[in-house]
Amino acid sequence: MNTASFFRGVGAGAVAGAMLGAMVMSRQDAMKTGVGRTMQRMGNAMDAAWYDFKRAMK
Repeated sequence: MNTASFFRGVGAGAVAGAMLGAMVMSRQDAMKTGVGRTMQRMGNAMDAAWYDFKRAMK
């Protein structure tokens, strides 16, 4: 597995998810909580991806 392409794919997925989340939210107050939830989910996904990457490299 190529490390650069892996991180490029993870980054592209995070950006796409953030854009989709921003498009789905309509009200301003919902936007704030929605962005917070999206940031939390992206952080969790990045942690899980990093954990899987480290396990694959062992």
